[in-house]
Amino acid sequence: MEKFKFLDQAFSNIYNGDFSKKFMQNTKLFMLAFILIISIEGIYAQENETANQTSENVSAPAQKILLTNFMPKEVKIGDVQFNVQIENNQNETAENIFAFITGKGFSSYDITPISSLEPGEKDYVFVFGNLKEEGEINLTIKIGNEVFYQGIAVINPNSGDQSKLEEIQKAQEKEQQIKNISDQLDTLKENFAILENELIDKTDDNYDVSHVSLSDLKGYIKAIQIDISTGNVNDANLNLNFAYEEYSTQRTRLDNAEKIPIVNRLRNNIIIFTTFAGAILTFFALYELLKKKKENIAEISKKIIHKKEIKNFQVSGRKKKKK
Repeated sequence: MEKFKFLDQAFSNIYNGDFSKKFMQNTKLFMLAFILIISIEGIYAQENETANQTSENVSAPAQKILLTNFMPKEVKIGDVQFNVQIENNQNETAENIFAFITGKGFSSYDITPISSLEPGEKDYVFVFGNLKEEGEINLTIKIGNEVFYQGIAVINPNSGDQSKLEEIQKAQEKEQQIKNISDQLDTLKENFAILENELIDKTDDNYDVSHVSLSDLKGYIKAIQIDISTGNVNDANLNLNFAYEEYSTQRTRLDNAEKIPIVNRLRNNIIIFTTFAGAILTFFALYELLKKKKENIAEISKKIIHKKEIKNFQVSGRKKKKK
């Protein structure tokens, strides 16, 4: 209350007998209440601002799975295949990814999941179902803990709009092609994994696998994945053919790989041992050379010091004789 003593003094000077004591007391109470209210409002405003800043700094957790593409968006009443493109937004491999689709008039009867998806990679889940109603329909897509929404237009085949039906037919054919390529790619990836494991085993068992390389095959698989994600059916088919040819070549080479003869292995071991032994001998020779050089330098230093001491002694002797 020390800070408000000046108010008492001010009121005493101003109202020196013109007003009653009671009025003075009421006025002081009013002023104190007014200052207290302003102080409370300031504190509340500061806390509110801090809370707002805190809420702005807290961001929502990133989605682990992203829905990057969905097709088709225009379909006919009846059986339908939905291609749901998914991206792994995590820092770890996602496995067994399913997409469950619900919506008015739609029922699904089969799902082809993604068996494995590396971080940052994209692939398709294929959902097969049936549409019974035409019009604009909102679909709900549940992938793991993530939920997405997609609107589609369902057209009655008997509507008479032939151009629109032809477009839908072409889109469905392309989706089926993507599905076929994706299935072949899955088979190729399984064969690649088997081939890679066999290459490791034969390397450990001392087979000559120097002519076997899986780098080109791995590159083709990556290119096919990109073609599928962009819907480039022609390039995907082309790279798929190249990939199977490369797989066949490397499979034949690995199957025909022969064990390295014991003589060759011994020779290689001898060469390695000789190289290692030569390095050790070179190290010790260098060490001895440096050691001798150091000793020589020390000996020369001693001789120089000795000569200097003799010279100093001779000079001092001459000086004594002169005296």
